[in-house]
Amino acid sequence: MDKEESNLSNVSMKGRITRRKFVKGSAALATLAAGSGLFGVSAFEVLQPMRAQAAGQNNWTLQAQALGQDEWIYSACNMCGGQTGIVAHVVDGSVVKIEPNSFNPVGVHNISTDFEVEKVRGGRMCSKGNSGIKSLYDPDRIKTPMKRVGARGEGQWLPITWDEAINEISVKLNDIKAKYGAESLVWFGEDHSLDTDLQSELCAAYGTPNYHNHANLCDVARKASYKLTMGDERPIGDFAHAKYILLFGWNPLDATKWAHLPAIIMDGIEKNGAKMVVIDPVFSKTASKAHEWIPIRPGTDGALALAMGNVIVNEKLYDSEFVNTWTVGFNEYAEFVKDKTPEWAEKVTSVPADTIRRLARELATTKPAAIDVWSGPGQQANGTEGGRAIVMLAGLLGQVDKPGTMMNPDRKGGKKRANLADWPKITAKRLDGRGEKYPFAHSSGIYVETRDAMLSGQPYQARAAVFVMQNFVMSVPNAQKNIDAIKKMEFVVAVDTHISETADLADIIIPGTNYLERYDITSNWVTFQSLSLRQPVVKSWINGLTETEFFMRLATKMGLKGFDMPYEQYLSDKIKAGIGITLDELKLLPGAVWIGKGTTYEKFKSKVTVPDGATTDPTTGVVKDKANAVIGVNIGGTVMKGFNTPSRKFEFYSNQMKTKGLNPLPDYMPTEDRPNAEYPYYFVSWKPQEHTHTRTQNNVWLVEMLGSNPIWINTKTAEKLGLAEGDDSYIESLTGKIKSKVHVTNEVHPEVVAFPRGFGHWRLGNIAKGKGSHDGWILPGKAERISGMARNKEAAVRIIKVVS
Repeated sequence: MDKEESNLSNVSMKGRITRRKFVKGSAALATLAAGSGLFGVSAFEVLQPMRAQAAGQNNWTLQAQALGQDEWIYSACNMCGGQTGIVAHVVDGSVVKIEPNSFNPVGVHNISTDFEVEKVRGGRMCSKGNSGIKSLYDPDRIKTPMKRVGARGEGQWLPITWDEAINEISVKLNDIKAKYGAESLVWFGEDHSLDTDLQSELCAAYGTPNYHNHANLCDVARKASYKLTMGDERPIGDFAHAKYILLFGWNPLDATKWAHLPAIIMDGIEKNGAKMVVIDPVFSKTASKAHEWIPIRPGTDGALALAMGNVIVNEKLYDSEFVNTWTVGFNEYAEFVKDKTPEWAEKVTSVPADTIRRLARELATTKPAAIDVWSGPGQQANGTEGGRAIVMLAGLLGQVDKPGTMMNPDRKGGKKRANLADWPKITAKRLDGRGEKYPFAHSSGIYVETRDAMLSGQPYQARAAVFVMQNFVMSVPNAQKNIDAIKKMEFVVAVDTHISETADLADIIIPGTNYLERYDITSNWVTFQSLSLRQPVVKSWINGLTETEFFMRLATKMGLKGFDMPYEQYLSDKIKAGIGITLDELKLLPGAVWIGKGTTYEKFKSKVTVPDGATTDPTTGVVKDKANAVIGVNIGGTVMKGFNTPSRKFEFYSNQMKTKGLNPLPDYMPTEDRPNAEYPYYFVSWKPQEHTHTRTQNNVWLVEMLGSNPIWINTKTAEKLGLAEGDDSYIESLTGKIKSKVHVTNEVHPEVVAFPRGFGHWRLGNIAKGKGSHDGWILPGKAERISGMARNKEAAVRIIKVVS
């Protein structure tokens, strides 16, 4: 560590840099600011009226030299789910600037050796992170608990005290449990903040199986695809060291979940000489930086991958050593793709057969290669199967868990406690069919199925719903069904920072915190072991409880055991159980970040010490200990860890799928809601860099960057329909219709219309209201066939010009 880094790491037990230490470290911080990368903003001078306006104070001053407090405090962003490391400049109890935290790998690099080099230069953060102050001091934030006094959706609210809110919620939920059973409560929470462990524990202690979180709306089809083949549900690309980057339906340079990804992908291209190919119906910002954009019909990515597999197998371009040693089912796969020719795929995908052959040969002969797929294909009816076909390209070429490829991460973090003996044994089935109708669904549940059960009362009727940082009405496809389902509940609680479209339908609203006001921990999504702390950098100006404090008090008030403790103690216990240090010790570490074991490659080749009493299956080589737990696989007389699949190998053929009555091979099946004579166009959406889902459209800085979402229509399609730039149009499906301005462009497939998602609010706040269009009115509202992924990118539509 050099001198400048040493200055910055000189933190107290609270993870803070004092004014004196800040002066010593100012040169290093200036370097961080200059190298902070994406969309850096110097906020100090423009924030003068902000906190005063938000908190109703008119005498706030930013004369730092006259104030007593001037600190830089480490934390982690939560403007999206990426959790980029940050350091907040706090003056007299107010945040005046946010910078990247170079001690946190999220924002720097996802490979440990590169992280050690690059952190000296400084971290990165995106426009959302730089705009976090505007969300913190948003004057439209809810400032007190509120109780509905009019009909649902009328917007009539009575402010109440925290004690009144907790007492009423406690009574209502206990009465509903006594009358209908605990399973009649459905709970929806965010997946990477507000302590999802605690929320799921509260549900377990109450007795309901119906806990859900946001992951179901994001990437669970991808998770299923990778887990069924590679044994890990979220591999991470080592893009900086790749020579070929092939992305299916992913836009990481725009949908910036992890702020370091754009930089390391560009490093792979510009420094390592990688070729990048992007397969997407829309010419995304990532495609604009690629060497080649392949426009494709939505939902046909799996067919393209199968045809590429056909070429690789027929021309014997696969890695025979890896295939023969570390895979199962190759022969069955090779037979399966015999008729999946490029000519077959051209008819399905619209990608020319010659292009498919060339891409397959380029990919097979340019190594290392990182091949990845995300939510574009995943949020279609065939997302899991298409994803499996794509992942199998990496298996064919042996491009797995090696430098420059897709890697199974080695993560470590806080440890959730076991269910307490005082908690009930839950026997009721879930409402959503997880594990039954959707055999490979994620633990986050299936939102649309639970929503439909709330409406139908089958297999039983839900009676109460809790929404935590979840704008369910706008996030889940088919907005009208969502509204109708909520209105059918006897009791609804919303925990939110704003009166969102969902909160507007609640009986009681609990004011949420901004991420700069609360605790949480993140097991970082990098390839090595790392845990970072989100900690309060300022006291909440609405003077309320944090969400986790509310959960603890509510659970205790309801008589649930195991929650009568300060939240900091609960969090510290979880950290201690996971990584062996306390909360205070984590605060003391540089950047409030714990770093464990570094990046390791080819973990599947790790040797395993075989315990006494172990047995080896003579056919498969799978080794089990005397308790019948799988510990590895015998490869040529050596027992190795293998992959976390049943065979301990990469699986082209899945017996897990077969036992569930599904095709063990990656069959291509068309999407369900695809174009027809009446509705001849595909509709898709994407996540723009400037916003997070439907959450940030009341942030004035972000709205200044992107304030609406006109529908993109191909130039030839627009000519055929008589549409011109700026025209008003109706986008109509069998489900409903929306009105949108037209943007005529060649940057979208001719059979596709598309826009960035998240707009069209009729509540949330004064800035968000009335801007753009919401696709929830036209999406049918269904789940992906295998994982239960919400289909937020699948609808067949027609376009009608609005005639004034």
